Amino acid sequence: MTALLLVTRELDVQPGEWLLQTAAGSTVGRLVIQLARHLGVRTINVVRRRGAVEEIEALGGDEVVCTEDEDLLQRVAEIAGPAGVRKATDCVAGPVGAQVSQALAPGGEVVVYGALSTHRQTEPAALTIPLSARSVIYEAKVVRAFWLNRWFGTVSPEDALCALSQVRSLVADEVLSIPEGRPFPLERFPEAIALAEAPARDAKPLFVFEDGQDEDDG
Repeated sequence: MTALLLVTRELDVQPGEWLLQTAAGSTVGRLVIQLARHLGVRTINVVRRRGAVEEIEALGGDEVVCTEDEDLLQRVAEIAGPAGVRKATDCVAGPVGAQVSQALAPGGEVVVYGALSTHRQTEPAALTIPLSARSVIYEAKVVRAFWLNRWFGTVSPEDALCALSQVRSLVADEVLSIPEGRPFPLERFPEAIALAEAPARDAKPLFVFEDGQDEDDG
């Protein structure tokens, strides 16, 4: 839902346009890449580790920028031109989020939907996105937020059902491939929590409840 709404509704990215996104290796980031390929949108994908570059390229990312050893602003200028990009999403915040706002063309906009630069979002400095007043005033750049829970509270039930139906169709048509969760029985919840807290995990923990388990054990 988040990937679909960011690309098609919040930013209305058109075929042939560049979309700059951070956290490209996240679940939402991967779905954005798949959706962008389907819609003819070109993506510039930001990752933190060099080891993630090949994987994002194989997934269909048009360009990949690795902040471990590359300058984000320089690479965006090389890819999209010195003016920058008009559409961007950020799920990192902090200095990386600030660089994304700097990479925007005049009149461009970035939608912030997360803050992965800080664990549990408790570090004030990592939650801050320093913005240039000049770029906001004179270049009319826009930085705004998206949160799926809030979105559900602002649209009609018909609108929400329509978006859910779109997602269902995209998954059924194999346009979007949702990563499988790693199953855990409820009694192994400490292991599931440890996996959820682990950096760079390859799957999200998924609790599995077996029907009739209690009766069978009884």
